[in-house]
Order: sequence, then structure tokens, then C-alpha cells
Amino acid sequence: MKRLLIYCIALLAGQLAIAATPARDSVEVNASQLADAIVERAKDFLGTPYRWAANGPKAFDCTGFTKYVYADFGYKLGRTVPAQSRDGREVSGGFENLQKGDILIFGKRHNKNVMGHTAIYIGPDESGDDFSFIHAAKGGVMISKYRETYYRERFMGAVRILPDFVREAPKDSIDLSGLSEMVVKPDTLKLGSEDRRIVILGDGKWVLVGEDGSISAPDGDSALVLYADGQWRQIKSSTKKIPKIVEASKAEEKPETASGSGSGAQFHTIKSGDTLSALAKRYHTSVDSLCRLNWITKTTTLRIGKKIRVK
Repeated sequence: MKRLLIYCIALLAGQLAIAATPARDSVEVNASQLADAIVERAKDFLGTPYRWAANGPKAFDCTGFTKYVYADFGYKLGRTVPAQSRDGREVSGGFENLQKGDILIFGKRHNKNVMGHTAIYIGPDESGDDFSFIHAAKGGVMISKYRETYYRERFMGAVRILPDFVREAPKDSIDLSGLSEMVVKPDTLKLGSEDRRIVILGDGKWVLVGEDGSISAPDGDSALVLYADGQWRQIKSSTKKIPKIVEASKAEEKPETASGSGSGAQFHTIKSGDTLSALAKRYHTSVDSLCRLNWITKTTTLRIGKKIRVK
């Protein structure tokens, strides 16, 4: 009996020790690894059908797709295109500033100056003036290119949900111009005339190693992009600039019918004092119907100047 008592006490102590130890049910990854995972998750749905207002996983519309994919990684995005355009930090500058995982904003089919479509940025091509993205479109979840006329004409900007990949380079980083005359010691790696190697320096800079072992600094207008599969590309700075996201101008206060839709959809621009119940009474509908039409809940804050669909 004494031995049994000692065994029970020891077992209980061990269980308490285990209970006191926090569970490790997650792993730490950097922003780049997280972006890779987000894009790979998005690719799991390639070919999934498109359906308006569908939230997945058997069918998606554009914002339903981006919202669903990001939700798998703990990020809560809005359910409309304007809402997602405000969910992150606006990206500015040339196309080379776009980062894998950024949310891209495009104009509507019938009005390219009004936000109407979202996608997830994948990466650039070698020219720096084209890029690919994954999205839910009329043909289902697919990968498309900026160079396609339809998307090129409607690209309105990008927002960043994740942290930036690369920290700001130190101000006292070395000048690479003096390395152009250096030669690295030959090794057993055989390089063809079309092959190149890179050396990444401790200060965040990088250099190219030629076939003969000579070192040269990269062009001043190029960037190095590393991929999760071990590949890398030298991307030239783009001549194209990321548009600045501009929300649609304020609509008139009277209800608006969606042009060309043939659906008779009506919209109301929120004014001070408007409530869902008051709008439901004014337009002879119900609060539940307003919530379904606008992907909102009864507790959603109505923002002055924003449109809400009433029919």
C-alpha cells in the first residue's frame, strides 16, 4: 500500500508538471515563409468554381477567396473589396515593391474606376514590368498575369497585410564598386556560360560571380528575389508604378440603380443618423435583408459617405 501511495503521488506530480507546461501547437516563421505558405494554400483551390457571394471552400467569389485563404493563417479580412483595401498598408512605388501575399485591387468589369475585384500577388517576371497573381474569377480560381489587357486596364493598387520581408539596409553599408576587380578562388563547381552564382554579404548586399570567378556588382536598377524552392532571379526595377488606391467618389444621396446590371439594385449613401432599422423602414425591407445584401451584421458600424445596397 505504501509503494502504491508513493507511485500515485509521483504520477500526480508528473501530471501537474505537464499541465503547467504551455502547449507548443505552433511554429514561428518569418514574413517571407508565411507569404509562401499563403500562396501555396491559395493554389490548393485552383479550379474551384466561381459563385457570387460564395465564401468557400466549394465555391468562391473574389473577396470570399482572399478572406478564406488569409483566415487560415489567423488574419481577418473584410468581406467587400473596399473593406479589404483598408485592411492593410497601401504599397507605393514601382512594381518591384510588390511583395508575395499582397492584396491587389482591380476595378469593376463595367466601371474600371470603381473597386470591384481582389487577388493575391504571387511574384514578378524577369522584366520587372509584369507579375502573376491568384484569384477567384468567372472561370474559377486561377492564376493570371498583369499583362493581360483586362487586368492591366483595371489595376488600382495594392495593400500589404503581412510585415515587410526585408529590413532597411544599414546606412554605412559598403560600396560594391570596389569589388569589380576581385576574383574568387576557383572551386569544383562547373558553371556554363549561361550560369551565374551570387554571394550574399553580411550587410544585406549581394554580388554576382562570373564563370571566370570575377565578382561584379549588380546593376543599380535591379533587385534579387529569392524563392522558397531555392531558385532566385535578378529582377530589374520596373518602369511601371503601382497606382494609388482612390475610393469611388461620394454618390448622390438618392438611391442609385446599378448601371447595366439589369437587376434593379438600389444603393443608399450613409448619412449622419442613419441606422439599419431606419433604412429598412425607409426602403420597405428588413434589417436581415440589408445584412445579407451587404455582408454585414446588425452590429456593423455604418460609415458616413459609404454606399449600402438597399434592394
